[in-house]
Amino acid sequence: MLTVLAVVAGIGAWVASSSRPVSTDGPALPAIPASEIRAVAYLEPDPALRADHLRVRALAQGAPARIIATFPYTFTGLHARGAASPAGDRIAVLAVDGTRGSAATLSLVELDGTVRVADGGFDYLSSLAWARDGSKFAVTATAEPGAVRVIEVDPSTLRLSELARFTGAFQVVPLGYSLDGGRLYIVVVDQSGSSLWMARGGVTERVAELSPGRTRDWALSPDGSRVAFVDILSASSRTYIGKTLTIATGAVTALPSGRNQVGAAWQPGNPLPVFGGPGGSLQLEDPNPSAAWVIPHAYAPLGDYVVISTVGAGTDPSSRPEAALWIASPESRELLTDVPAASFVGWVRGE
Repeated sequence: MLTVLAVVAGIGAWVASSSRPVSTDGPALPAIPASEIRAVAYLEPDPALRADHLRVRALAQGAPARIIATFPYTFTGLHARGAASPAGDRIAVLAVDGTRGSAATLSLVELDGTVRVADGGFDYLSSLAWARDGSKFAVTATAEPGAVRVIEVDPSTLRLSELARFTGAFQVVPLGYSLDGGRLYIVVVDQSGSSLWMARGGVTERVAELSPGRTRDWALSPDGSRVAFVDILSASSRTYIGKTLTIATGAVTALPSGRNQVGAAWQPGNPLPVFGGPGGSLQLEDPNPSAAWVIPHAYAPLGDYVVISTVGAGTDPSSRPEAALWIASPESRELLTDVPAASFVGWVRGE
């Protein structure tokens, strides 16, 4: 069973600092009916075929999973990665199939199994950041050694346009769009630390500092006003600290915990993010709770289910351990897959 433990210390101050709204460039994008997005998409390797199957499974207990697309892989360990549109109607997938050397092919997959391929090669480890209405998403591509382009993709036409370019960065991570879809937020990790940038209308602007050091596990809140992330501290009794940034004020707040936190997700309607790991607010309620801890991926739009990974207690969070994927709620937990290197893709429309 899964339970979200209450975090009480500092909530009043956190909510007060986070309540200031973020200005927008226009009206918010139309909401997607949450009740329609009731299925889980995930990628599952098939070593015998040397391919990754993109599967979709409804929430109902014991529901079968159907394969909607398959992506052959050339290099062992480089499995396909993907992200579903918040509209729940299509999925962007990055896969290294060898046709573009070490660069990844970007595919758009419809729920009926239709696959379209975008021109060009993209960064295999790029995040895929969708606008709230599914009208566009961002991905990165290496321009030349030391330079990374942030590309916006129109999923209907597969038209590509460059939004920003960064040089000398260790990581460039498209994070998500503002509520009105007018601004793309990007995390950049470089020699100066970790910063949040914004790209809008051909202008790239540094918005706030997340940390003077490295960070990981970034997640933009559903309203686009805050960023949850994990700060990596080398000289501390805790190495991984869950924090939030309020974009409007630049204020960074650490969530109370005495142990390491990893993974971040926002539950709809909850002003606080949830973190996993031994010190996270998301914990298993098992007879032997120390046997495993949780990494949260994403909540369903209704907020009643969350997809998680469970990994063995004591696992080094900096590694990429083999993990099982689960669909969980406060009342139940059902195994989605325990195939090594399987990955969560997103929530999609039910069948």
